Amino acid sequence: MKHTTTSLRTKLGAAAGLLKLSEAQIDIYMNTYGELFVESPENTLADYNNGVAMQGYKQGSSEELEQLYVIMHLLCTIGSVEKMYMPPVLDPNKSVMENQILLEEKMVKHLGVVRGCKVLEIGCGCGAIATSIGEISGATMYGMNIDKSQIEKSWLNPALKKENFIVGDFNEPLPYEDNTFDAVYAIQPMTYVSDPEFTLKEVFRILKPGGKFGFDDVAALDKYDKENHAQKLLIQHTRELTVFGGLWHYKYWEDTFKKAGFDLLESHGQPAVECIKKEVALYDKYEALTSFLATVHVLPRRFYKLMRRLHANAESYIKAEEDELISLNWFAAMQKPK
Repeated sequence: MKHTTTSLRTKLGAAAGLLKLSEAQIDIYMNTYGELFVESPENTLADYNNGVAMQGYKQGSSEELEQLYVIMHLLCTIGSVEKMYMPPVLDPNKSVMENQILLEEKMVKHLGVVRGCKVLEIGCGCGAIATSIGEISGATMYGMNIDKSQIEKSWLNPALKKENFIVGDFNEPLPYEDNTFDAVYAIQPMTYVSDPEFTLKEVFRILKPGGKFGFDDVAALDKYDKENHAQKLLIQHTRELTVFGGLWHYKYWEDTFKKAGFDLLESHGQPAVECIKKEVALYDKYEALTSFLATVHVLPRRFYKLMRRLHANAESYIKAEEDELISLNWFAAMQKPK
């Protein structure tokens, strides 16, 4: 497919949206970090080996999470990640956006969907990923997301059917009939799942027999020791940078997929560190520019405040992934038995 980037008009629209934010709105956004990312659940390999149960993300799909994503979407759109996820490095010679396309092509291949198939994205954001998946596969796309502002943006996309994209919460029963979809996928929203087995059983229910579920999300790796203070601090910084909630070792995910009834077809980690380095370099420039413009009173200081919050702790994330403590892109594909 033809690779397209986020248009300058879209980026300027996001910047304008940020400039319109009041101090009160920004304060609410800043406070969400204390609400969402303190004492988040973590289950490591040691927990798994000791028989500790998987602890869901207790806040679930909260109002604070919705408030966070309203502003995060604007901040990400002015960079390279309007799609709201950092892809793995599938080709080191390609850009962040091009690696997103490569992951989406990989997802389509593993889902096995073609024209005429019905495909649901859980946590679809503004529909940008669904647009790409639809273009690659020819499938009819559906989506649900907790943030109404992003769903409203998807309604303006001529490549998507407005009625197929709804405000919804994957921590509640999914609003679809049994055996509806040929495939379902989720790219980096399920770190906020409050009851993983319940949500995955719901996905299983709405899939047709033989239908597939594609998963790409954060997972703890074998080397992460939450009792190691230095490692735990790196993970907490990474959590605040990449705004993930719960962190579970990949074996917990694999077991939960199977408990929900799926046959697990593939499960492996995909490093993203070189992509995050490229995005950090871009936001270094943005931060320097907004700092200067705020100093000379061209931009309000709150704009720089937002940029700094988004960009903080980037080096911690890089080290956490280089030290093999975490994968932001644990990829799994599974199938509902025929």
